[in-house]
Amino acid sequence: MIVVKIKRQKKYGALNNMKNKKIYPKIWYSKNKEKISCKEKISLLNKNILDFNDLALEIYDEAILMGVKKEQIEEVLAATVKNINSNLKSV
Repeated sequence: MIVVKIKRQKKYGALNNMKNKKIYPKIWYSKNKEKISCKEKISLLNKNILDFNDLALEIYDEAILMGVKKEQIEEVLAATVKNINSNLKSV
């Protein structure tokens, strides 16, 4: 099996292959519907979202290269996100 790694470069906080479209919201809100104002929290969360997107895209690309039907991998990735359950208790 051949695995191809596709390197993506980030520019201005968004992915080049996404035409600089940000995938995270302009404003993050708490469970109390208040704006998250801590710049360090926002920066970390945005970076984590971009990292998650990179990983999902890598999984997607590798599945396509392996011959997996696009619709099937899209369904699996969507179901994975939909079924995420945190081990954290209500904070």
